[in-house]
Amino acid sequence: MQHSLITVVAIICGSLSLLCFHATNALVPKHQIRARSAQPPTTSAHQIKAASPSSRRDSLRRAFLLAPAVVVAAASRPDPANALEACRPKSHNCIRTTWTAPSSVTSATEAANTIRDVLNSYPQKGQAGVDCSGWRTVDDALGAHSGTIKLEFKSCVGPAALAINLGQPFVDDLKIELGKMGDGIAVEAKSSSRMGSSDLFVNRKRLQYLGGKLKDRGWSVPDPKYGYEM
Repeated sequence: MQHSLITVVAIICGSLSLLCFHATNALVPKHQIRARSAQPPTTSAHQIKAASPSSRRDSLRRAFLLAPAVVVAAASRPDPANALEACRPKSHNCIRTTWTAPSSVTSATEAANTIRDVLNSYPQKGQAGVDCSGWRTVDDALGAHSGTIKLEFKSCVGPAALAINLGQPFVDDLKIELGKMGDGIAVEAKSSSRMGSSDLFVNRKRLQYLGGKLKDRGWSVPDPKYGYEM
C-alpha cells in the first residue's frame, strides 16, 4: 500500500514538473532570449545583468525536475510518531513517561493488543483510592504500525470535588501513543488532570498500576515522575 502511494505521488509530481518546465520557459520573453543570443561575448556588467533571467529560469527548471526524486526520498523514510504534547514545566498534575516493549515483542500489533489488555484490566471502581467513578475509552486508533488511544478517568467524589466541582468527579485524561524506538517498540503515555494545579498523586497511582501490569509482561517501565521532579 505504501509503495503504491509513493508511485502515485511520484507520477503526479513528474507530471507537475513537466508543466512547470514549460511554464518557466514562458516566463522569459522570446525577444530577451534573441537579444542575449545576438550579443557579442563581453565581460560587461550589462551582460551579467541581462543573463540573470536565464539563470533564474535554469535554476527553476532544475528544481522542478528534481521534485519527484525529493518526494520519493521523503516518502521512503518511516513516518515519525506524532509525539504527545509535553507536560507543563514543573507541573504537579501531569506525567509523561515511556514504556518499552521486550525484544520478544516483534510487531506493533502485538504491542497494541498488550496495551489494550492492560487498560481493560484497570478496575472500573478504581484502585489505591483513585478513579472511583470509572473510566472509558474516548478514541482507539491503535493500528498495525502506530497510533494512539485516549481514555477518560473520573475521580472519587471527595471534599475537593464537593467544594469546587459541584459534587461532580474530576476528569483526567490518559493518552497513549504506540511507535518505534530504534529496532524496538515503545509506548509514550501521558496522564494529566484537567483542573487544578495538583492532583494528590492520582496520575502517578494510575500509571504505577498500568506500568506494573506491563512489567509483569517483561516491559521496561520507569518510575513515573511529575514535571517538578525532573
